[in-house]
Amino acid sequence: MFWKDCKTEEQFKQWFDNYYSSHIEFEGKEPTVLQVHETYQQYGGPEEGGWWFQCGIPVANYCFFSKEQAFRALQTIKEEYFSEDTEEEYDFNLATTYAEYYPTKRPHYE
Repeated sequence: MFWKDCKTEEQFKQWFDNYYSSHIEFEGKEPTVLQVHETYQQYGGPEEGGWWFQCGIPVANYCFFSKEQAFRALQTIKEEYFSEDTEEEYDFNLATTYAEYYPTKRPHYE
């Protein structure tokens, strides 16, 4: 389930618990930053009928010291960046470092 598919607050909390636990399992440590990126698609090239890749511009970092603070930060960015009024596309990630531009190197078709 994706976070936007959560219909109730309880489903959202369950989704967040799973996301937070997955980060710990994958990274081996608890996250300390909620990164927010504005995202857009960039044309990669004409190979195979044309291909695109996603780029991200860092717009915010929310630092936290507990799972509860992380959840509150996520609720804040949901209201601020993911309203239906905005035309921009945003993405967020739990992390242990501040947000950076991505990709760092332009991908190429192989």
